[in-house]
Amino acid sequence: MEVAPMQFELDDMKTRQELVTDAIRAAILRGRFRPGDRLDQTDLADELKVSRSPVREALRILTAEELLTHYRHRGTVVTERTVAELKELLFIRQLLEGAATKRAVAHMTDERLLVLRQIIEEAESSTNMERVLALNNEFHSTIYEAHNQHYLMAEIQKMRNKVAPYNRLYLDNPGQKSEAWADHRRIYEACIARDPEWAAQETNRHLERVFDGIINALP
Repeated sequence: MEVAPMQFELDDMKTRQELVTDAIRAAILRGRFRPGDRLDQTDLADELKVSRSPVREALRILTAEELLTHYRHRGTVVTERTVAELKELLFIRQLLEGAATKRAVAHMTDERLLVLRQIIEEAESSTNMERVLALNNEFHSTIYEAHNQHYLMAEIQKMRNKVAPYNRLYLDNPGQKSEAWADHRRIYEACIARDPEWAAQETNRHLERVFDGIINALP
């Protein structure tokens, strides 16, 4: 599969440093770089058409976020996680995302439901896995944002980011994409029904199925 080069558009609200960090972070979260992949400062700078200075700072920031790990003799790589770590992250995510879903569903509007349906339809028809992964995050965030729970969402996103590089391994297996979005449709149906318990239950079942798929896809 051809990989589109990383790029960013100038934004008056962000510094070049922030834009470079956002671009590299997005590439990691959407599976462009896999767990264990080494990131080379010069290659990244050349691809983004910037100097090495903002790339170096971006790698430092992403290491602090635990998306990257720096080894003395290996360099900077996309963080690898043990099965035990992934299982603990699943446990935490189910607690947080189940609660966020339960709180949000009662506040679901028809307009938000329409957005969820559009996300599902685009994801089901897309063959671009990086786009599908972005839509996956957008789907869940759209649900959680139905209720004002800023701090909870911030913690959820941190947990989701730690697992995100592994989602590409899961989706690259035949049939997993359709299974994942069938899960999303069940969550969507629970949202239509404004049933908090059902929606939280389907969210947690989905997270567990993804976890199982990731474990089965590990080398």
